[in-house]
Amino acid sequence: MLSKKIICASVIVFSCFCCCSAEEPVSIELEKIVVTPLNSGQSYSEISRNMEVVDYSVPKLLSLQTIADPLDKLPSVYTTDYGTTGATKDIHIRGSSAEQVLIMVDSRPINNPRTGMTELYQISPDTIERVEVIKGPASSVYGSSAIGGVVNVITKKPSKKPSTTIVSSFGTFRTFHESLSTSATFKNLGYRINYAYDSSAGDRDNSGYLSNNWDAKLNYEVAEGNNIYFNGGYFQNRAGAPGSVFLPQVDDCQRNFNDFLDMGWDAEIFDDANMSIRGYQNSDRLEFTEGHDPLMKTASQTKVRGIVAKYDQTFFDIYKIIAGFDGKDNRMNSSNSGKHRYVVRSPFVQNEVSLWEKVFVNFGARWDDYSNFKSEPTQSAGLSLKAHEYVKLRANYAKGFRAPTFSELYWPFDGWTEGNPRLVPEKSWSWEGGFDIDHPCGLGLSATYYTNKVKDLINWAAGSDWVWRPSNVSSAKIDGWEFSSDIPLLKHLKADVGYTYMNAMDRELDRYLIYRPKHKVDLGLTCEYEKFYVRLSGQSLGRRYVDTSNSEVLKADFIANLEAQYKVNNSLTTFLSIDNIFNKNYQRILGYPMPGFAVNAGVKCEF
Repeated sequence: MLSKKIICASVIVFSCFCCCSAEEPVSIELEKIVVTPLNSGQSYSEISRNMEVVDYSVPKLLSLQTIADPLDKLPSVYTTDYGTTGATKDIHIRGSSAEQVLIMVDSRPINNPRTGMTELYQISPDTIERVEVIKGPASSVYGSSAIGGVVNVITKKPSKKPSTTIVSSFGTFRTFHESLSTSATFKNLGYRINYAYDSSAGDRDNSGYLSNNWDAKLNYEVAEGNNIYFNGGYFQNRAGAPGSVFLPQVDDCQRNFNDFLDMGWDAEIFDDANMSIRGYQNSDRLEFTEGHDPLMKTASQTKVRGIVAKYDQTFFDIYKIIAGFDGKDNRMNSSNSGKHRYVVRSPFVQNEVSLWEKVFVNFGARWDDYSNFKSEPTQSAGLSLKAHEYVKLRANYAKGFRAPTFSELYWPFDGWTEGNPRLVPEKSWSWEGGFDIDHPCGLGLSATYYTNKVKDLINWAAGSDWVWRPSNVSSAKIDGWEFSSDIPLLKHLKADVGYTYMNAMDRELDRYLIYRPKHKVDLGLTCEYEKFYVRLSGQSLGRRYVDTSNSEVLKADFIANLEAQYKVNNSLTTFLSIDNIFNKNYQRILGYPMPGFAVNAGVKCEF
């Protein structure tokens, strides 16, 4: 423990020294507005929990395959990856399962009610403006699945002037990406349309991938502060399913057909009072083909229809209330599991109080009433103190829960597995405390300690009849601390360091939870000089147990990557990325090897 404190103190001292020796101060934005913490616009200085905002334009992340690539480099955030292009890649926050992380696009939840997870490759990086990541439970704001945290993808708005962007890239394993987006605003009507095509031969047999992704955004300004919007999209792909190296599948494949509609109205009713109403539908269809002799094909269709009404008002510049109603209708029609449906009705309220312009208090509650099991109340409370012009202290308490998925409830009996309709939600209680430092010289420091207790964990296990069924049998305690630092070195050179320590224990078995690394280190070195941008990054992930008996582990690894770009002129940018520079053999999931050395290069044209 003493050595860890010495290391942390050394990093802080070194960071301060580098900051003071920087040749030129770097200006930073201290009062940026984020929307995710309380589902309403909020100043970053008022947030009472650890939150990250990833800007997808600075640096220009041109070589991304999924939105998870830069998020994986954040402290306490890591991904499990099945290796090939288009394969499942899941985000975990503070030791959560993938089902315990809520993924949203423009505050529209997109977790599939059949699996509880999200296929991240369905979100085109070309459309993203920024991603806001909340660490820790947020069910009092967003309901189910927000135990580990929330990832809210904010997409680009229509541009004021007509603009068109073309991105084309190619790389190892015959990987291609082509995208076209166009945007403009004419009088009061703005639009943005994007199309993306991706394909890859894959790095393993039967790991080919091909997808088409369309989306559009329309915004009509009825009057100043009064807007009507419409978003829609369609995604379809075909991907090989090679399975694990222990049991390879040479002819299995799957196809996805997904679409969404999202429309709403935002208006400023009068000074310091706003109202919004939105309705949306997510439709997901998965077709899985197994073998060829005999040919077996299954299909599952899910639909989520939701409506959200929200009102917020500020009184005397010190008190803000946010209240509303969130309703969802979840349906599944599966050739395996049959037809099922449940409805959720959820009133919520959040409060913000500002005291002496230095102390910010928030507290709120939500009541999720499910038609298929009892209601789930959740609460949260937080405190943020501006101790200095550049220093913020914060503390937060929150309760979270995750409702069972359709598969966990209704998986059909096939001789080996069966669902359990008697499941109840997983529940968690969490608190955290920490500080943030943002100095004008460019130095940024952040540290947080957290603890999260979870009970009624849903676990699949074999019964006395050797049939695997899920049940609420386990409880867990996950605690740890996370540290990050941005360090200006020279005029055009800066570094960033992130470290996570996490202790994730199954309290029933007194063993470590599987696939939870105890240590995670992220390092980065960025150079920006005139038209050049170069970034070298590396990640060390500690060993992870892969079975509940803690008898088998994935070894610790260190993976390095390189990104570079050159802005030829105002219209043309070239870019290059190299993944796994040292061609390491490693896995994120046992039996699913990650690709080796890979190169990707391309151009971006804007006019």
